[in-house]
Amino acid sequence: MKVVQINAIYGSKSTGTIVKGIQSCCEAHGIECYVAYSITDGPDKEVPRGYRIGNKLTAKWHALISRVFGKQAYFNRLTTWKFLRWLDKVNPDVVHLHNLHSNYIHLNMLLRYLAKHNIATVITMHDCWYFTGGCMHYASIGCQRWQTGCGQCPKWRQIPSYFFDRTQSVLKDRKQYLSAIPRLTMVGASEWIANEMKQSLLKDLNITFIHNGFDLNIFSPSVSDKRKDLGIANKFVILGPASKWLLPINKPTLDYFVSRMSDDMVLVLFGCTQTNNALPSNFVQIGYTKSPKEMAELYSMADVFVNCSREDTLSSLNLECQACGTPVVTYDATGSKETVDGECGFAVSTGDYEDLWGKVLEVRLQGKDSLTKQCRQWASGHFEKKSNYEKYIALYRSSTI
Repeated sequence: MKVVQINAIYGSKSTGTIVKGIQSCCEAHGIECYVAYSITDGPDKEVPRGYRIGNKLTAKWHALISRVFGKQAYFNRLTTWKFLRWLDKVNPDVVHLHNLHSNYIHLNMLLRYLAKHNIATVITMHDCWYFTGGCMHYASIGCQRWQTGCGQCPKWRQIPSYFFDRTQSVLKDRKQYLSAIPRLTMVGASEWIANEMKQSLLKDLNITFIHNGFDLNIFSPSVSDKRKDLGIANKFVILGPASKWLLPINKPTLDYFVSRMSDDMVLVLFGCTQTNNALPSNFVQIGYTKSPKEMAELYSMADVFVNCSREDTLSSLNLECQACGTPVVTYDATGSKETVDGECGFAVSTGDYEDLWGKVLEVRLQGKDSLTKQCRQWASGHFEKKSNYEKYIALYRSSTI
């Protein structure tokens, strides 16, 4: 059996790591797994059975034209044609699509090819892009237009587009081209996103869900000097992602925590692109890290992880942190509620910062040590990569696709 996966990135970040993991799982089961991608951190020659779609120049050109005409994944015809000729040579039994919205491929050309050649097709929905007119998430603004056809999009400039709202015609194309593929399975990375698609114009497609998997050998309780290095050795450490905490919509959450944190507590925000001088002294800001090992050390040193995300298909941060033995408190928006069990990790109503704070105090009172083992068991029991990726192997081999 031959499988081809297509994704914007290979080998790093969330979806690139997943694609690499699925490829390794395929090879372990005797399946030839090829990967097509736009970006990789290392040399192309180090990507097993790899094919790079386009280059930096074609990607930048695609990005510019997309913004001018208001449609993403409608350009790079020549690049896509060359890729399809490579696909002819591979002659795959299954093609597995991941993220295609990074200015590197002509989506409709690809979908027409898959339909014409009757190739079994799997699409993993890491976000909402496949069943909307182009936006990746809509929950934070409460938009429901994707259920009826899009158009008059409140986020059309963020898709992004300089001049035109093309969301209605894009969603019309999605329905036409995806519905034409005879053997297609849409896989949500969470149950939440699968259920959302069942309310869309594409609800008649075959839809299921498979949770993402994580490497529990990397994400495990770790000992480090992180606390000492940050000067917070004797503090109760609340860890959180800056990308969520510093959003304008979460300012009330931030202000509420600021007003209630005692001197022996500290909030550590990671992923800060620049120092925010408006934050008080008991807030520590650190930058990005690409090292999973270093992230595991960061998760492990915290007493509690607090995520005020309002849009997440399935928060990898929540799951990685629990795999490291640290309890999580999160807003229950979108798929985040699936990442906690209510016993060692907790979800509160989105925007209820008082309850969010209350759960942090409950964790402090109970003590991290009493929850660490259960956090680890929860992560390993539901989100271990081998068992979850093998569900894709079963899907590839299933006659239903």
